[in-house]
Amino acid sequence: STVFLRTERSIQVFLENTRHNGAIGRAVKSFHVILRVQLEQATVLRDCLLCLCNLADLQLVLPFLKPARWGRLLHGVRFRQLDLLSINAPHIVVTEFLEYHPAIAFLSIDACGVIRGPCPLNGRILPNLCDISAPVGCIARLISNNPISRVATRQFSKADSAPVCGLVPSLLMSTTDLTVLQLEVSPTDYTFLDSLVRHIPALRALRLTEVNTPGISRQTPTSPRRCWRDAKAWGRKLRRLPHLHDFALRTCLPFTQTPRNTDQEHAVIDLWGGWRMPHPSLRRVVVWYLYGMPQDWMVFWERRWSHAERHWHDWVKTCDMDHPDASSFV
Repeated sequence: STVFLRTERSIQVFLENTRHNGAIGRAVKSFHVILRVQLEQATVLRDCLLCLCNLADLQLVLPFLKPARWGRLLHGVRFRQLDLLSINAPHIVVTEFLEYHPAIAFLSIDACGVIRGPCPLNGRILPNLCDISAPVGCIARLISNNPISRVATRQFSKADSAPVCGLVPSLLMSTTDLTVLQLEVSPTDYTFLDSLVRHIPALRALRLTEVNTPGISRQTPTSPRRCWRDAKAWGRKLRRLPHLHDFALRTCLPFTQTPRNTDQEHAVIDLWGGWRMPHPSLRRVVVWYLYGMPQDWMVFWERRWSHAERHWHDWVKTCDMDHPDASSFV
């Protein structure tokens, strides 16, 4: 079963019910605690965790909790079948927890917590780790010698906004299995796609989210070599990712001269890989543009390969959304 707890009172009630009926704790496979305020009674949550002997998925979002309290919360907590960990604890705490859970396959972590020096997770060996979501500065060393196939970068501070062009070669040196990549990039970083093409040509899915870094506003001049202002150049680069099936882009900027114009959207996507200049494998494109603005818009475009006719059909818009939420951007 799956349990979601969003208040401290609900944690207390769950513990009382589990103590009354031990079968409840044994049945829980997926446990999620997502709070908006600071946890006051960490011992209650710790007692809950100790009741979950068959847990496979654990998510803990506990804002404002100090490292020492994190350490006491997780000290001695062991899960023999834990496969997924999503947690906002400092990485020094995560490192100690992973010492006893080396079979983790899916890991999502927040801000490092180390101001100077390397991340405590550097060089950590997790032989089953295939999916990682973490700050840019903590990813490259973490995935060394691990079979990573999916990476998502995240930004929590100015220190996490390092140029992607420096990260990509490190990723390549760390793993040869990378096929799915989700990047947060600056609107003024114009070289990341060149770096991807050069270092990770086997990508099958790419999701880009433009994140405004400190000091950059929507009025900041941007390069004319953007995906829609120079769609042909982007198309040439995307075609150099010959295995790319899915491409998604989220941007706070316009995607077309006239927002929500289907013909103009089609014209850009067609230049990325359409009838005249076909991409060998691209079949699905998602664009969420004017993100963060009142008129934001998300569009889904797909094309289909005809085995009988041995060619790609034209791009077709399959869906559009007004004011979408982040869960739709997949």
